[in-house]
Amino acid sequence: MEFAVSDAAKGIASGLAGVARQRRAADDATPLAQGLDLFHTAHEATGVLSRAWRGAEAAWAKAEASDVRVATSKRQGLDARGVAKAAAAAWRRAVRALEDVEGQEMAWRRARAALDLFDAEGGLNDRSRAEAEIAAALANLVGPEWKTVGNFLRDRRSTAFLGRMHEQLEEAEPREEWRLAMAWRWWGRHRRSTGPADPRLELIEAVAWGRPLGQAEDESYARVSAVLAGTVRASSAVEGMNSVLRKQQSNHKRMTQEMLDLKRLYWNSHRLKAGKRKDSCPYQHLGLRLPSFDFWELLQTDPGQLTQDLSGQKDAV
Repeated sequence: MEFAVSDAAKGIASGLAGVARQRRAADDATPLAQGLDLFHTAHEATGVLSRAWRGAEAAWAKAEASDVRVATSKRQGLDARGVAKAAAAAWRRAVRALEDVEGQEMAWRRARAALDLFDAEGGLNDRSRAEAEIAAALANLVGPEWKTVGNFLRDRRSTAFLGRMHEQLEEAEPREEWRLAMAWRWWGRHRRSTGPADPRLELIEAVAWGRPLGQAEDESYARVSAVLAGTVRASSAVEGMNSVLRKQQSNHKRMTQEMLDLKRLYWNSHRLKAGKRKDSCPYQHLGLRLPSFDFWELLQTDPGQLTQDLSGQKDAV
């Protein structure tokens, strides 16, 4: 292991530090770095923003209710000056609350974008730029509710993946101009469309991102692509498994290996209901050819026969 991605738990950090000390004592030069999981930072920020939006919406609802009281007073022929003054104050509070939460959301988006691999134009992000953007964003994320998110973002482990990425890219492609060009091509081929197609970009896509590469270019692109595709910012696999296991943990005092194996079989044979893998199961995406992908039928199948079938597939490959 050279790079671990985890939450900010002190036990994990202590364990990694212990492994690093053991390596140094054994004259093992293999590096061991840690990065903070972006999932936990984003999850914490989403919770803060959700609470802020609920507060702003409540203030807006109170302002609307105050308008109703003003209208009712006028309709009944009562002096509405007092309730009108209260309504104006309620609307000022509502507008301030809405502007405040919009500012917080914009600041969080800026901090979140600083942890992407590329900027909006497809330029490679780097650690110094990311830390500068985070510092600027945190100036607008103040208050005790943002303390945890701020601590995560200020921790240099949050940007450790960028330093590692650039080190690997320089090793994969020492020529800077080729490195940047291949990274930009990778970004163009993997970027998500954020709006309607722009006809002006069609030629750029065809020439820069779609044209065939020569042998040397293709080899360079393959090396750069491997680094970018393997840059990890979140322990998605672990969190995905946790989301499955947590649903059952309350029913079991102890999670045995046999129970984990059973859950693994169920999950890998379970047909997904949404997403790009809809109507298929993980086993199918792994290329396995089984007599059935139904969980119950698999449990009833003779283990020896399954072993023989899978061994035959492995030999054929």
